[in-house]
Amino acid sequence: WLILSTGFPTICRQGLASLATALLNRQAAAYGDAAVAAMTIATKIYLLVRNIILGIGQGFQPVAGYNYGAGSRSRTREAFRFACLLGTAVCIVCAAVLALGADTVISWFRRDDTVITIGRRALLYACLVMPLMAYSTFVNQLYQCLGYNLSATVLACCRQGIFYLPLILLLPGLLGLTGVEMTQPAADALTFFLSIPFQIAFYRRHLQG
Repeated sequence: WLILSTGFPTICRQGLASLATALLNRQAAAYGDAAVAAMTIATKIYLLVRNIILGIGQGFQPVAGYNYGAGSRSRTREAFRFACLLGTAVCIVCAAVLALGADTVISWFRRDDTVITIGRRALLYACLVMPLMAYSTFVNQLYQCLGYNLSATVLACCRQGIFYLPLILLLPGLLGLTGVEMTQPAADALTFFLSIPFQIAFYRRHLQG
């Protein structure tokens, strides 16, 4: 039960990612094959950066867990702070590079003017919120690695579930293709803002002193 409950946030995160991809492709298909190709490319590029952040988070989790278990609240806080600073710096650099070279990066995958135009727009929206990604990811992982699985599951479900699913169904109807392009960035921004009170509450209840 401990193994399953601790891993359940990750199960939700990965399962919802598959559902989100299916819905994204379905919504993008209404605007043609070029839109599907462009959104797939932009999403994979964004996912590459996210995987780097998840890798940093997987290094952060055992450090936080060991220190929390040893009663060192200050070192747990320092591990979280360092991970957030490092992860945010990586995201800012990646966002700047991708935003400046969006056309070139998209063209590596598909040399089609329509695909490049749509993909560039989607990638630029993603770059706007990319610096927020590390913090919300590490707040989620902080809850998960220290055994607060219900809160961790809620946070894990936000990015491609609680926020994403309503947005992918509503925004395309309101904004057309732009709504498809904006869905994941909007969900990421909302997840970031929700993570702030979660982090503050966790510090007050478990990391004081």
